[in-house]
Amino acid sequence: MNGIKNTMSGMVFSILVMVASHAHAEVVNYSLENVYMADNFQQISGEFTWTYEVGDFENGVGQFNYLEIPYTAHDQTDLIINIDIGSSIEITLEGNFHDDGVDITLVLLQPLTPTSGSDINLAQSHYDIGGNGFHAGLFYSGSITPSTFSAVGEQPDYALATTTLSAYPNPFNPRTQLEFELEREATVRLEIFDMRGRSIRLLTDNVYTIGMHSVSWDGTDGLGQSVPSGYYFARLKTGGEILSRPMMLVR
Repeated sequence: MNGIKNTMSGMVFSILVMVASHAHAEVVNYSLENVYMADNFQQISGEFTWTYEVGDFENGVGQFNYLEIPYTAHDQTDLIINIDIGSSIEITLEGNFHDDGVDITLVLLQPLTPTSGSDINLAQSHYDIGGNGFHAGLFYSGSITPSTFSAVGEQPDYALATTTLSAYPNPFNPRTQLEFELEREATVRLEIFDMRGRSIRLLTDNVYTIGMHSVSWDGTDGLGQSVPSGYYFARLKTGGEILSRPMMLVR
């Protein structure tokens, strides 16, 4: 009887440990923000969850809730997706890339954290997509941004500061208005980049209050010289949050 009691006690203890461990699991939702391909300026969009135990963020588990990729009908239900929170996101479909394959790698510039995102490395990230012709190349822009942060079974306690970023008119000449909305007071860094990821001009790096705000760009660089026609990106950072907006300057 004592042996049975000890065994039962051990089982109960194990169950309690498992329940306690689950109670301390936390979830972050990440979004693919402005991930634009060089091929006809098409966008890859999606959102994934990262579930982890407190104190062990790096060894969590990631799963896409939805994923939309141009030129293919495949999504998160049949693609092979490997999420390395500190390095990259790899999306593949085994087979002939020229026929019905997918090979996408989004390399992170910095590791993701529960409250901060990362731009993708435009020089190292790439895509190969088959099935509707063959499409391959690099990316114009892109970032991975956390959208919610909460303990399992609890209400989210982390709110993003920035909700929108728009440019109007777009295409533009000679000036466009960049508008953004804040849900809370935050330091805003708004910067213009070219297609190769080079910084063209810093528009603002100041504290803004809750509400709508507008900053204009007149198509000039940091030295006040006019930049040529082409695609540019406005990138807005508030803490670890990153939003970007593609723009076309037509001279």
